[in-house]
Amino acid sequence: MPLPKYNGPKPSTMHERSFRGLPIVVAVLVSVAPALHAQRVTGPWEDATIAPRGTLRIGISPRWEQWEERHDASGNREPLGAALSTDGLGGSLPFVFGAPVPFVAGMAPALSVLSGLPSPPLSLGALQTTLDVTQVQTQISLDYGLTSRIGLQALIPYVKNRVHVRPILNQGAIGATLGFNPALSFTGARQQNGLVVTSISSAATRLSGELARCLGSQDPTCTAINADRSGATALVQLAGQVSGALTSVYGTATAAGTLYAPVAGSTLHSAIDGRLTSLNTQFRAFLGAPATGEWINGRPVAAVPLAAADLDELLGGDAAGIMARPLGDYEHSHVGDIEVGAKFLLLDTFGPPAISPLPTRGAMRLAVAGVYRLGTGQLDLPNDFTDVGTGDRQADLELRGLFDFAFGPRLWMSSVFRLAVQRPDRLVRRIPSSVADLFPEAVSELQVSRDLGDAMELEFAPRYVPNDEFSISARYRFRSKGLDSYQGTFPVNSADGTPLTLDASVLEVGTEQKEHQFGFAVTYSTVRANSRGSAKWPLEISLLHTQVMSGSGIPRIQMNGLALRLYR
Repeated sequence: MPLPKYNGPKPSTMHERSFRGLPIVVAVLVSVAPALHAQRVTGPWEDATIAPRGTLRIGISPRWEQWEERHDASGNREPLGAALSTDGLGGSLPFVFGAPVPFVAGMAPALSVLSGLPSPPLSLGALQTTLDVTQVQTQISLDYGLTSRIGLQALIPYVKNRVHVRPILNQGAIGATLGFNPALSFTGARQQNGLVVTSISSAATRLSGELARCLGSQDPTCTAINADRSGATALVQLAGQVSGALTSVYGTATAAGTLYAPVAGSTLHSAIDGRLTSLNTQFRAFLGAPATGEWINGRPVAAVPLAAADLDELLGGDAAGIMARPLGDYEHSHVGDIEVGAKFLLLDTFGPPAISPLPTRGAMRLAVAGVYRLGTGQLDLPNDFTDVGTGDRQADLELRGLFDFAFGPRLWMSSVFRLAVQRPDRLVRRIPSSVADLFPEAVSELQVSRDLGDAMELEFAPRYVPNDEFSISARYRFRSKGLDSYQGTFPVNSADGTPLTLDASVLEVGTEQKEHQFGFAVTYSTVRANSRGSAKWPLEISLLHTQVMSGSGIPRIQMNGLALRLYR
């Protein structure tokens, strides 16, 4: 019978949420906010400035991010799809890569009898996955100068993710020893398997009868049997075991068989063929040649290696127990994690922006800020192994220290220190049975306790301001995040009935991160021109680019973006 298909929601609608009121909110803010006092060129990177008192600073920054590689825990670059690639999907033995999937490991005893191999190779084949992510993030920032030293701020990100996935299973049909059992879908396969089982049973019954007849007999036809009665008895026993194993694995008209069967031409199938050939030869040695054909007629119907459609059934169907979204392209959008906070200006010797267009050498500006990040983002789905969320959907508190220093009238540096204290929460995750388990089954989808590792960032952004209209800036950012903590132990039964004890701490592996990021920006400003009456709109527009250069446990993200900042 055909395997059940995945009947979950369509990928394009799973995460879709509307945020249509955002442009209207921004338009209203622009129209009602008061006029601006002069402000020098700042650029897109964060600094210690706050908006002038009574001024609303509105920023709109669309950013295009793309990544197809990651830095692993050792800092080495690898394709993003490497985490979903294996040389032995579903393998359960030490020499096969990958982790078990339901119904595979339980086949080992019967396949050992059928093949004569103590440890039969069990693998659904090689899976090579290519994966890349494109993210379009539009950040709406609002900064309001409450007083000359206190500013309020908010950041509203709207994120659209597109994940491109291309799984390639069993390219060249090399390595797979198991595939979906054809007897589950084709009556003819069950009938053919039944004929093989019947021929083995008939030969064993004939030899058993001859053992009884030949006991003490001098009949010439009994010579071979009486010469090795223990061998003949062992052959009868072995034939019964092989007949039972063949029935339980391949299936007959009266037995369903297993979900998987040996693949034609594989080492496992060749071993089974050799085993049946050997049995037939032994029956001939004791019984002589049959009147027609051979004692063991035919062979059980073998499987074919899994292909793309079979992988969809493996992941999305009910029969295999995984019941997840099949690997494929995916697109969704949602609000990210919204930030609200306040900034306090502690020291400022740059001078009032309306009077001093450029700072003097040695000028300093020092500010501190507190930011509360709301859990408004969309989490990645636990039953989608390639999904990328729009946020952590977890609240945390971030403290910032900001320091600007002027090396001269046209060159100044911004330094920012950030410390994010993440708050614990609970969420639903799929818990792998081990770190090698690529596709945890549905019974592992459980609620666990999570505490994301605290993060520290240190950022330096030198800025060169040749005049009132332009600035050129660079940025270096170092980020370090501690190991996440997941807690929860759960006894469950696998889809094939195997008892499992799942430990959520396996989700912690590889969550510690370090990142070195570089970037640059070019900014054009009409802010001071507007204060002189020579420009209609006071705004800044920047072109910016950042690139993750090195690190560990992080994607290698490249970002290109625009940043528009409007003062009202």
